[in-house]
This record gives sequence, C-alpha cells and structure tokens, in this order.
Amino acid sequence: MSAPPRVRGVRNRLAYAEGTLLDERIVPGSVTARHARLGEPHVAELNRWARDVAAAERRRVPFLDPESGGAAARVLVLLQDPSEVAAHGSRLISRHNNDMTAANTHRISTEVGLPHATTVHWNVVPWWVADPAIPAGERLGLSAAARRARPHLGTLLGLLPDVRVVVLLGRLAQQAWDASGLRPGSREVLRAPHPSPQAIHQTDPATGRRNGDVLRDVLAEAAAQVR
Repeated sequence: MSAPPRVRGVRNRLAYAEGTLLDERIVPGSVTARHARLGEPHVAELNRWARDVAAAERRRVPFLDPESGGAAARVLVLLQDPSEVAAHGSRLISRHNNDMTAANTHRISTEVGLPHATTVHWNVVPWWVADPAIPAGERLGLSAAARRARPHLGTLLGLLPDVRVVVLLGRLAQQAWDASGLRPGSREVLRAPHPSPQAIHQTDPATGRRNGDVLRDVLAEAAAQVR
C-alpha cells in the first residue's frame, strides 16, 4: 500500500487512506453514514444495550462500530474509557476514529493480520470519565468509575458469544478486569500496553522491551488464535 497522503488534521492516516476515517470535518458524511448502520443485525442488540447503559448512568456512551465484527467478533479489545473523539466526535468506539490511540491500534492490528471485522472494541468504563458534560458532583476517577461499571462489562460479555480472546490494553483495563470477578471460561485473556502515543514508545524497565513491540506481539497472538 502506498503511503497515505498528508492531509491537515488526519491522525489516523491508515483509515484515511482506506476511506474508513470517521471525521465529519475531514470526510463529510463519514460519521453520519456509519451511524445509519447502527441497527444492522450484528450490532443492533449491542447498540440497544449501549443506549440502555447511557440512560441508566446518565452519561454519554458511544455506540459499537458496525464496521467491526459486533456480536460475531472473535476478539474483544478492551481499553479504559472512551476518548474525547469517541465521546463527542464520532460517538463510536472504533479503530477508525481520528485520534492517535485508534490510529496505533488500527495500524498495528492491520499489520499483524487482525481485521476489524474479527474484533469488537470497547472500554471497561463505557463513558469518557473526564467528560465536562458530567456534573462536577457526579464525576468519578477511573478506578471508581471502573468499579461502578463492572456489571456492564459482565453484560457485554454475555452479548458476545463468539469471543475467544479478550485483549486488555493498558493497566487500568487490566486492573478492572482482575477486580471484576468475571470468569473468562474458555476465553484466552491477553495483556498489552496501552496504544496511546504517550505509552507506545516507552520501554518497560523490567524487560527492556518497547511497549509498541509488546503490543504488536500480543495483537499478533490474538490474530493467530482466531485464524
């Protein structure tokens, strides 16, 4: 594939080159078109659930991306909480979002042969914890929000019967999973560093390995397990 063109404001260059970037300013109609698919059979029940979570929690909860595998996904990728872009921009949890965390995830997943249609992406906290739309007296830190959101994570797993691998990206997602009491059953649980631009270039002092290399290996392992 040729190098994606340089366009001002594009962070997820691979998604832009593919024609899948979710950004109404850069690609007018991209988010509207993806939202028109929220009721497709593989994501309809999941997105009804997301609406229920939003209503119960009185929070802005993004939808699950219809471009993903949805209920037929075999790999669940869990991070900590939605980005501002997901919460207020695309309103979707997607590796096609126009932010660097999504860009790193999409690029590395594509390079190791883990298609978007094989995965579904979500967060242990379904809402953006730092959302300024949340009244100040109702805001929670990440750890407290993860505790509050535990029942939702259990419900989500029940809606994903074909998931065989759960990939936990970042320390908060890993800690929340460990504290949840959820039993993975036959699912393999893999752990990797967070794909944010702040984390991906850091080196693990215990192993001397670059976080991005660890992330690549883990996503490659997930891909191999569901081929």
